[in-house]
Formats: sequence, C-alpha cells, structure tokens
Amino acid sequence: MFYISPHLFGSLHEVVRKQLFENGKARRRQRSLRETNGNGSAAGQTSMIHMRSKDVLQPHEYIPQASGSVDASSKLKIAIVGFGNFGQFLAKTIVRQGHTVLAYSRTDYSDVARKMGVSYFSDADDLCEEHPEVVLLCTSILSTEKVLKSLPFQRLKRSTLFVDVLSVKEFPRKLFFQHLPPDFDILCTHPMFGRVQNL
Repeated sequence: MFYISPHLFGSLHEVVRKQLFENGKARRRQRSLRETNGNGSAAGQTSMIHMRSKDVLQPHEYIPQASGSVDASSKLKIAIVGFGNFGQFLAKTIVRQGHTVLAYSRTDYSDVARKMGVSYFSDADDLCEEHPEVVLLCTSILSTEKVLKSLPFQRLKRSTLFVDVLSVKEFPRKLFFQHLPPDFDILCTHPMFGRVQNL
C-alpha cells in the first residue's frame, strides 16, 4: 500500500505558483550567471542547472491547507506519463483535489481514464500540446530513460516542472539533468515519503 504525502501536492502547488510569479526574476538571474560564466560555457550551464526550483521553494515555506478541492488560482494541469496502477492511484488523488489530469501510457487506458475524469492521450505530442504545468513520470525504472528521451520537450512550456516517483533518487536525478532542457524544473520524490529534493 502506498501513502502519498500531502506535502508532495502542497509542494507542487507552491513550486508552480511561485514559478509563474517569480519566473522573470529567476530568468534574469540565470541570464546574469550565463554572462558572468562566458555565455553558455559549461560552468555557466552548471550554475544555471543548480538554480532551478531550489530558489523558488524551500521546505519551511510550505503552509498546509485544508484538504479538499483547490481554488481556481491554485488549480494545476498535471500530466501523468505512465498510467499503470500507481499512475492511476495518483490520478484519483489529484482529481479529487480539483486539478486537471492528463494521462499518457503505452497501454490503452482510455476507458479507465474516462471513468476517473482524466483526459487520456495515446500520443505524447498531443499530451505535450496541452501544456501541463507539471509532468509526473510514473514509469518503471527500466523504461524511465527511454520514455523521457521520447517526450517532445519542444512542445512543453519552458519552466515545466518534472516530477519522478521512483523509489531510487540518484538515477532519475541524473537522467533529468542529462536529458531535460535547463529551463525545466525538477522535483524528485519518493512514493512513500513525498518530496525528497527539489533542484
């Protein structure tokens, strides 16, 4: 049995909300770092990667809210990539909280998704065209890299938040740094314990 920490969803709220309002300031800081470190040199890219969401959300900033549905200003569009048992479990919880959920999987779960109030996509391009603020990667460890590399990042908004729910952390973290564009944010979580690190 899995337990989803309410801090995970609260953290997602806060990260995306603050991204939207503080995006301009973070971008200016990233531009300054790039210029200081030689316009996109390796050193500049490293500094930029390590800025990501850690400058937006700190653990002590999360303020728990009453459970139930969220107001319109906090509503998120969340894509779940990998709509197996765990992806469906997460979707039920997220839908109950009032968010819009999009799902994509190599297996056709369109009937299951429809019953849950989830929009199902059989094509990754179509999913990404919906511009979710958050992409939850709910794939197996073995398929994570292949799935990640197959996603059309150019169709997503810059500063999209990618979240993994694998029970190992260094592996997805390295994959995210290796394959995601530097404008994207990363939140590594553990399915039993919630947020582990935001980068």
